Amino acid sequence: MICLYGADQINTILHEIITSDANINHVILADKTGLTLAYSSRFAFDEFETEALGAIASAVYLASEQQGTNVGLAILDIIISEFSDGLILVASCGSTVLCLITDTGVALGMVRRTMKIAAEKVRNILDVEAKPVPAPEDQPVVTPQPVVIEEEKKVQDEFISDLELALRELEQF
Repeated sequence: MICLYGADQINTILHEIITSDANINHVILADKTGLTLAYSSRFAFDEFETEALGAIASAVYLASEQQGTNVGLAILDIIISEFSDGLILVASCGSTVLCLITDTGVALGMVRRTMKIAAEKVRNILDVEAKPVPAPEDQPVVTPQPVVIEEEKKVQDEFISDLELALRELEQF
């Protein structure tokens, strides 16, 4: 199980995922180096097998992410691997990946939605832990700078010059 400040919160999120659909069998949270951080399972699961699944899920996610980058696609959302007896879904949670292993009867749309919500929750928990909040005096003060738009001034000057010229011409009549 995860050994961080947000461990209880993350374990609760994993429990919520696995209980959201009876066809979700395993939920694994791994970092992007392949280290399994936390998991929840409906069945007894060998810890070595869990570690291996976390590492593989992380590697597959990173490889797919790189493949998408190479062909100019936007950010990778979720990987869905469809097998004859179920699905494996992997989604990014910032510096971690969330992996779900399901049976065939899973409601895919609901599981994707649940996974996206859970991934955002995990990302928020881990981001808070990873980024210490700076003291107020350490935060830079941003002062707005005046914006001088030379182009508008030039157009305005030309317009005034044209008006003055037209006025002089009218005065001659």
